[in-house]
Amino acid sequence: MSAGATARRSLWSISALGFAGGLGGGVVFPILPIVGMTLGIAPAMIGLILSLNRITRLAVNPLTGHLVDRFGARWPLILGLLVEGLATVCYVTALRSTHPAAWFLLGRVLWGVGSSLLMVGSLTAALVVSEDATRGKSAALVRMALSFGVPAGLVLGGLVADFFSARAAFLSASAITFAGMIAAWFMAPGRAARPTSLRRQPPHPSRTAHAQGLMRCGSLWMIWIFNFIVFFSVQGVILASLVLIVRDRHLALPSLGPEGSSGLLMAAMLGSSALVSWFAGRWIDRHGRKAALLLPASLCAAAGFAVLATAHHVGGTVLGLSAIGIGVGGINVPLIVIMGELVSPDRYGRAIGMYQVLGDIGGSFGPITGLEAISRFGATPTLSALALILLTTVPLAAALLRRERHLARAGTS
Repeated sequence: MSAGATARRSLWSISALGFAGGLGGGVVFPILPIVGMTLGIAPAMIGLILSLNRITRLAVNPLTGHLVDRFGARWPLILGLLVEGLATVCYVTALRSTHPAAWFLLGRVLWGVGSSLLMVGSLTAALVVSEDATRGKSAALVRMALSFGVPAGLVLGGLVADFFSARAAFLSASAITFAGMIAAWFMAPGRAARPTSLRRQPPHPSRTAHAQGLMRCGSLWMIWIFNFIVFFSVQGVILASLVLIVRDRHLALPSLGPEGSSGLLMAAMLGSSALVSWFAGRWIDRHGRKAALLLPASLCAAAGFAVLATAHHVGGTVLGLSAIGIGVGGINVPLIVIMGELVSPDRYGRAIGMYQVLGDIGGSFGPITGLEAISRFGATPTLSALALILLTTVPLAAALLRRERHLARAGTS
């Protein structure tokens, strides 16, 4: 089999495993806020539970990056799905326990370890198996798989909880995640699928992080801070609080409760993000321009929050969430591809690890801040503030665009 065919097969395997992990992860979001309150868990504690997986990843991500750089992605992917499966078993136990918060907290800690192994492993592997001419499509495919997995889990969790029970939804997530682990044993790429990192290439002129070091590269810090803001607003506040917004604004869809309705509505956001990620990756590979997508994508996401802040009907809610998803899809892939330019292949894992660390800091504060702000001030002021927060990414997008244009002029001179 040719090197190109092997890389394509590895890429599809990585994407399938990322989808399975995202599917299990999405189940909890439309269920836990209401189930937690029914079990007597305080809103701030529910926010902490939802954030704890990301807090855990803060410690685990850098280690995962080192492991992937040194040993490849195979074992991190397998172990990640195994630990995620054990986490969902903790959710099931919590529903029958006299201390449900403790079991949910344990489950989210385990999920943080597993999702770090899965996400850092899959995104790093996408950079490793791709070449410069296909990096946009490769990053988009894996990012799209992760993004599609979460909304599929949201829909699955919401619908199963509505028609059966929360316990049935968590059990279905366990079955899917353990099945993914078994599949990973046969599908996860080994070190042989890491040709780029095994060949020490001379540093590309754009790879400023090679000379400066990861932590001293200003462009990398702009990417990492960009990811922090997106995770805080979208992966943090919206994923944790949309079910409460649906309930309080009476936006439930016909024959569905708040859990099922919020799952479908979040699927519209994350599904649009995944589709735009795919088109963004193909556009990058064709035109070679990455940072040019960031500015319009940031403005689109901010506009989506502004629409959502004033939406009191299902149509307006779908419009706002879709705009947010389109914006996020136009942000994620360019940031990952730019990192692939800045960093030498033997440091991909560590760069992705820090990318996830900053994202997880935002994702950790998001649910706690969002749930508390909505309970104190209401959804409209909170969502309006998020629109303003998203606008702070505009200077970062402009700076990365100036860097790209400078490199283009230098390359043609």
